[in-house]
Amino acid sequence: MFKKDEILRHATMLGQDIQALDSIKRYRQIEAQIHLHPEIAKQMDALKQNQKHSVNLQNYNKPIAYERSEKTISHIQNEINAFPIVMQFRQSQEEANDTLHLIIETLATRLQGADCFSGSIQQKEE
Repeated sequence: MFKKDEILRHATMLGQDIQALDSIKRYRQIEAQIHLHPEIAKQMDALKQNQKHSVNLQNYNKPIAYERSEKTISHIQNEINAFPIVMQFRQSQEEANDTLHLIIETLATRLQGADCFSGSIQQKEE
């Protein structure tokens, strides 16, 4: 039987190991580059403003203006998606997600078959 603090210690170690994986490092590096890219930041600000505006138009029942706003949003999204760094980000995000799903599936399979969790987890009393 495992104690709560033992499980937390192992979970922390697993988190550190996951952060050290190449696919996760690559994702985080590209994400940081995107946040520092001035043109992407400008486009993201415009996108957020237009999305807020679009919600207001929808709430005030302005269908024609809402349609125009949605087209503008789509255009801005396409411009953002055209940046090579954004394409790299999406690819690295997919790879990182695949890695995390594999880890979760492996853990779930192993934990379901393990006898160590058939009882309750003891909490260390202090």
